[in-house]
Amino acid sequence: MKTSTRTSSALGLAAAVMLALSGCGGMSGSGTTAAPTVTEQFPSASAATTEPAPSAPGTGSSSATPASILIKGFQYQGAGTVSPGAEITVTNEDIEAHTITADTGDAFDVNVQIGTTSFTAPTEPGTYPYHCNFHGNMKGTLTVK
Repeated sequence: MKTSTRTSSALGLAAAVMLALSGCGGMSGSGTTAAPTVTEQFPSASAATTEPAPSAPGTGSSSATPASILIKGFQYQGAGTVSPGAEITVTNEDIEAHTITADTGDAFDVNVQIGTTSFTAPTEPGTYPYHCNFHGNMKGTLTVK
């Protein structure tokens, strides 16, 4: 009996060592996949502080800062001021559809389903109050200049 107990103990120890090594990726072909190695790289101080030179007045691009409106919690957020004719991305994170409708005139009237859509800002500079046709408490203002 002592020989079989020693053999069982040795086999158990060998199995435990193999299991431990396979978890560490030390044995290939064991049927387990070792976790990938993660290496973090940090940018150098000069790369982190490098910024483009400012452009001369009147030569800047209006696409440098994309215009966007977020609808969340039945409120409009963002895109207070945009350039004439700017493309405005609208993201609706609520569970219901909304509209972005100019209070007066026909400057814009956009149905916004759940998700993302876009529309073009008026080309005429000015202040354009807007509302949601479905939810009277939702109001915002778009300034074009």
